[in-house]
Amino acid sequence: MSARRDRANRGSVDILLNTGNVPSSPAEADAFIFDGMNLPDDTRKHNAKPISIFEISPDPIQPRRAVPSPVREFWDGRPDTVADMLNRWHTMASEERGSEFSIYPYLVAQEEIDRPKKIGPLEAALLDVIELAANVRQNNGLTNPVTIARASEGYRLETGERRWLAYHALYALFDSEQKIWEKIPARLVDHSDVWRQAAENGVRANLNAISRARQLALLIMEVYRKQGTTFQSYEQMVQAGNSDRGFYAQVSEGSRYDIPKGHGETILNAMGLKQSSQMREYRALLRLPDEVWQIADDLNWTQGRIRSLIRRSSDKTVDGKLRENSKRLISLAVSEAETQHYSVGIPTPTSPTPLPARVENRLLSGKKKKYLGNMKRLAQWVGEGDGPTTDEDLENIEDMRKWLDELEKVVRNNLRKS
Repeated sequence: MSARRDRANRGSVDILLNTGNVPSSPAEADAFIFDGMNLPDDTRKHNAKPISIFEISPDPIQPRRAVPSPVREFWDGRPDTVADMLNRWHTMASEERGSEFSIYPYLVAQEEIDRPKKIGPLEAALLDVIELAANVRQNNGLTNPVTIARASEGYRLETGERRWLAYHALYALFDSEQKIWEKIPARLVDHSDVWRQAAENGVRANLNAISRARQLALLIMEVYRKQGTTFQSYEQMVQAGNSDRGFYAQVSEGSRYDIPKGHGETILNAMGLKQSSQMREYRALLRLPDEVWQIADDLNWTQGRIRSLIRRSSDKTVDGKLRENSKRLISLAVSEAETQHYSVGIPTPTSPTPLPARVENRLLSGKKKKYLGNMKRLAQWVGEGDGPTTDEDLENIEDMRKWLDELEKVVRNNLRKS
């Protein structure tokens, strides 16, 4: 096994504290995930059972995104359309690099093939799945099964989305081996547990800053749910193809959702953090513009890198404090992304097996999507006190007014036709 794959399998153990119930190694993580049982590998394998990959659906709210947002925009999340999604992903990665991208050498080579020196984010993310698939194939399966919970239809993934995608890739690419890869070793749990998910995410691989912000939001939501608070569901908050930030941002305000006494240390341990100030920093990311949230997630930016962009884009208020300039922040993020070969708004290529085409709504396209979000943020900002405002706020209000006028014309025309 190559050094890179060995590191991927071991996970980044050093990011978690060896305190409380938080695992400090992959072995401890498995023990935690498997209901605290100290099971050897063979027992874990036997404790799992093979489940069809087509009976398992991904969890849309899980913190880490294995599929980049430009690809995910054209996937409906169903297990029976994963092959279509992988085809589209492969085509988009080829367009990103400007030449054909052959994945078979990575799957059949006896030794690991070095990645290109210049590689775009779509290709890099796809190679993460393909290299894992190659590792699974060489080792005749998984060492550690995925964990699943029963859902209204089939099962829902709790942990192991990239492993599940690797099995789909093997099933789609090796016709003669489909019987082998049609079922994946899975450990059935009574229900999805965000704490167990946090332990798995933390010990398997470093989460990027946006993934950590999602993880923190889920843990805070879980604490408040147990106290009787109700949050809007992911399906209510996130429309297909749009940013998912709004769902997690329901707990973005620490003044409203302060971490209750006695839970801070538990969340710190689950997140692998050392100081409560780190939780405040990750929570602040929940208030990023959607465009920056997406770019930072797709490019695996660190929290420090995002904070640097925020500082560079901010305006000084009359009292000397810094206030984020959203337009400038988005512009800076796009410029940074371009240096990493990231194409914002990458065109969707024609896939051999395309998903149903999405109908573009001109009233919700492009900049128009931002109006409601801008107004919500502004109302929240000025409604909580006498916070400083800028000329940009007036521009956003004027934009909103023009958009409402356009919407009113469409509604009146529709009424005349009826």
